[in-house]
Amino acid sequence: MEYGKRGKSIGTKVPVRPKAKLKLATTEHMVKLEQSPERVKSFFQDPPVKYAA
Repeated sequence: MEYGKRGKSIGTKVPVRPKAKLKLATTEHMVKLEQSPERVKSFFQDPPVKYAA
């Protein structure tokens, strides 16, 4: 289940505090998601989310 994988990866990096570094970390994460559409699709296969869509 992809949610479990995301939950584990969230705590693996040191929290980013300054606004510039937060923006950079967010941009890097979004680029990774953009490059893996199958992973993004899997987020919407969870029953409660699928029902809402």
